[in-house]
Amino acid sequence: MSTPLRERPQTPAHAEIPTLRARALAQQLATMLPQVTDLHIRLQDGRTTWPHLDVRATGSDGQAVRISRTQAHVAARWIIRTYPAANWAARRTFDLRSGALYGGAA
Repeated sequence: MSTPLRERPQTPAHAEIPTLRARALAQQLATMLPQVTDLHIRLQDGRTTWPHLDVRATGSDGQAVRISRTQAHVAARWIIRTYPAANWAARRTFDLRSGALYGGAA
């Protein structure tokens, strides 16, 4: 009798596989922002190191969640540092449940 294989968590092809660092960040952000499940981030002007950030938070129901400007910018900067090679000109979504980054080309 063969032993069943453990199922791997499914990561869509357009998502970047989360590293241990990304998963740890997701846990920290989930603690900091308990009502948020996804953060949507985009750099509005990529000519400077920390240009204007467009950050939107959504809950598990897909509805917008209000977070402070400070929380949004701190979270976005941490995520950008975790995924420095990502194309931040396109809107990217960071999943706080898994640490995966979705959208755009890496």
